[in-house]
Amino acid sequence: MSSRVYTSIASRSITASTAINSCRSCRSSSKLAYSRRYLATPVSPPSISPARRIGRGLFRYFVAPVVSLSVGYAAGLYIMSAAAVAEAPLEDKAVYDPQIDAAIDALPLVVSLRSDPRFTESRPHAAAPEHLKEQMLTAGVLTGPDRLAVPPIVWTDSEAHEMVSIVHLGRNMCGHPGIIHGGLLATLLDEGLCRCAFLALPSNVGVTANLNLNYRSPAFADRLYVMRANVTKVDGRKAWVKGHFETVPEDGKEPTTVVEGDILVVEPKWAKSLPKVVDVTA
Repeated sequence: MSSRVYTSIASRSITASTAINSCRSCRSSSKLAYSRRYLATPVSPPSISPARRIGRGLFRYFVAPVVSLSVGYAAGLYIMSAAAVAEAPLEDKAVYDPQIDAAIDALPLVVSLRSDPRFTESRPHAAAPEHLKEQMLTAGVLTGPDRLAVPPIVWTDSEAHEMVSIVHLGRNMCGHPGIIHGGLLATLLDEGLCRCAFLALPSNVGVTANLNLNYRSPAFADRLYVMRANVTKVDGRKAWVKGHFETVPEDGKEPTTVVEGDILVVEPKWAKSLPKVVDVTA
């Protein structure tokens, strides 16, 4: 390569690099100038219309306080009412239906039991202490309108170890619409047979050791039922009882058995240390 060509190429390279550097410096200076102009220019806050300002003021100084006071007042009323319900006796929360009581009083079976001197009438659910009812299933949780609307009435013969009870089962205790839940019948029969067994045990207290049930026919809701039980055998601290639920006889017809069962009730060795909730012999 000749010296003239080399000099020409070198001069072009120098010229190109000089142009690139000058462009870079121009861009840098323009960016700096733009930044300075941007920083120097004051930014005005967004304008708010007078109507919007008035609305914000009304919400802050009028609407928000009124809403807060209303919510607080409503919450206070709710807490006070809830506390009043919690402290009220169970009879106040579950008003017994006088019409059902009147229907029970009119039953020929009830008239006969009340005229029989062998039987003693009681209402164990109603006699349970108030501070214990909310912890009891049948005397507390299941008590109320459309459930156990009235406390079952119990007649006991302490000498014969026999028991008869009248129970009303409401429409809100169903497994299928209109048909009483089988588990509820099992619960009530277990309680009734145990109550009958208590009459034959030394301390009048016992626990279920074995329960056998046979369901015979459906129990329809919002009706009265009769529970019958009698002790079949006693051996020390053990008592065997048989019983069943049946419909109330109507027009001279034989009652229909709903569920029947037998139970073994055992009096625990520590039974004497247990507090008696209700005197079953009364």
